[in-house]
Formats: sequence, C-alpha cells, structure tokens
Amino acid sequence: MACAVPYAVAAAIAQPQRQVVAFTGDGGLSMLMGELATIARYHLPIKLVVLNNGTLGQIKWEQMMFLGNPEYECDLAPIDFVKVAEACGIRAWRVSDPAQSVATVEAALAHEGPALIEAIIDPNEPLLPPKRIEKYAKNLDKALNEGTPGAQEIRDRLDQEPSETMLSA
Repeated sequence: MACAVPYAVAAAIAQPQRQVVAFTGDGGLSMLMGELATIARYHLPIKLVVLNNGTLGQIKWEQMMFLGNPEYECDLAPIDFVKVAEACGIRAWRVSDPAQSVATVEAALAHEGPALIEAIIDPNEPLLPPKRIEKYAKNLDKALNEGTPGAQEIRDRLDQEPSETMLSA
C-alpha cells in the first residue's frame, strides 16, 4: 500500500527523459504526502492521479467480499489534495465530472512540471474481480445484509450495471 508515489519518484530519477504517470488512492497518498514536497523540490515532472473516494477502498471491499464482514472503519478524513499539492508547489486540478476528464488530463500532461489530478470518485462503486466468483458474491450479500454503511447505495450501483459488475448470476 502507498507505493505508487515513491515508485514514481524513483522512475523519474532513473529515467529523466521519460514521462512518469502514477495512479494512487487517497489512502495511499495520505500516508506519503511528504513525497509531494520531494517531487516539487527536485522539479520531477511526475503526473499524479489521485483517486479520491474518501475511503480505504481496497480494504473496504476486502472486508465485504473476501471475508463477508460489514465494512468497518475504512472512511478517511477529508483532505483537499489540490490544496496540499499547490502548497508544495505542484500544479493541481480536481475533477468530479467525468466529462472534464479528458481536458484535465491533457492540461496536466501539457504542464512542464509536476502535476496532480484529484479525481473524485464514488465510494460505493463496487471494486470487483474481472469474473464472477461465487464466494465473493455471497460474502458481499452477507456483508450488505449485516450492516455495511452505504449498503443501499452499493445495491443501487450493482443494479445499475449488473453486466459490468460481474455479480449477476
């Protein structure tokens, strides 16, 4: 967990002629925000995309799907990653509307120095395996029935796109 940004720093130092782009979650970046200061100090032209859903998403879905337990204590304190990045001297953007994604990515890639995109995403969007695994489907149903916060919102997302979630039978 939290390895995307340090790996990006290492890649940018090892291969300064290549563009480095890193995707990280809000939990991972929260653990290593000091790396933003390192990126700025050494003028590393790394482009960071922070997927911000306000939760430790991987842990949340592991609790529910792998173990069948209700989600417990995965919410994060809200952090404005755009302000943090700008305070470190990094150009930053926030995207909450998918229609703005292409223009924002183009702007970040065109920027000569380091850049950060904070992408606001739905915390109840299921993180699912590429194919249906019966155990995971049963565990998720159990976890939702036993009190997972946001259970109805998760069910709503599953109902919206059952073919994409791979949980439909």
